[in-house]
Amino acid sequence: MTQQKDNKQVNFPWQRLVAGAIAGTADVWACHPLDRIKTQLQNNPGKTIPATFKDIVSKGKGFTGGVYSLYEGILPMTAEAVFKVGIRYFAFSWFTEQYKNTVYNGRTLTKGEGFVSNLVGGAFAGTIESFVVVIPCELLKVRHMTQEHNKSFGTVFKDVLREEGFRGLYKGGSATLLRQITNHMIRFPTFYAITDYLKKGDHSVHLPVWQNLTAGGLAGTASTLFNNPLDTIKTRMQKQGQNQTSMQVVREIYKENGLKGFWAGCVPRILRVAPGQAITWAVVELVMGFLQPNKSH
Repeated sequence: MTQQKDNKQVNFPWQRLVAGAIAGTADVWACHPLDRIKTQLQNNPGKTIPATFKDIVSKGKGFTGGVYSLYEGILPMTAEAVFKVGIRYFAFSWFTEQYKNTVYNGRTLTKGEGFVSNLVGGAFAGTIESFVVVIPCELLKVRHMTQEHNKSFGTVFKDVLREEGFRGLYKGGSATLLRQITNHMIRFPTFYAITDYLKKGDHSVHLPVWQNLTAGGLAGTASTLFNNPLDTIKTRMQKQGQNQTSMQVVREIYKENGLKGFWAGCVPRILRVAPGQAITWAVVELVMGFLQPNKSH
């Protein structure tokens, strides 16, 4: 791991930027259909997964209908992922190295210190990616996926700017920000705790792909179980026509479905996030192994 090197010099972690961009692309193309189903379920919590799937594939014709509709909006989501995941791993690597050099004078960290570093670094990465990419892109994704008309992603973007202005792109931003912060406060420490255990303390070891896949999947599952309520609140707030505060949305969800309403879409979200994070982490480690073959990650 970058933050465990005895080196005070902070280098520009461009390798993490590249690795994250490649991993984000792989994640989106593998898991976008599950993201569509998850988003629809959160806006229609009374429906089953099969019914939601049927609703999606029954819309449109040709390349906009059938199974193709599960991949609707994938190109802008790919563009988002390239920036989002690249920025995430760059921000994490940069911050944890700065943190190590500033707080611990560049020395090797203990397990406890490394855990805290990963925790804080994850929060920093989640904050940066939220403001730069995630909040506006999530709003556009939700609007695009839940619209009644078959508008293009670009048209949805123009509609938001025309009707709500630039600030409209950050609607529901507080819930999105908290979701991303908690996501990565859980995922980074969890992934590295699992891989450190598998490496038996030897950070020069490069794990096989299946172990990185497993660690990434478990990290994604843990974060989803913990913060699904934030994701549900965020999705409701960003739906077109909603002008409610986060607390109003919380009360509405509880009134409609009780506590279980906050975990609407949790199963498809796990089915989307777990393999997505498995792919992301495995690809990041593979690319980093190629770009920095003699260093542990």
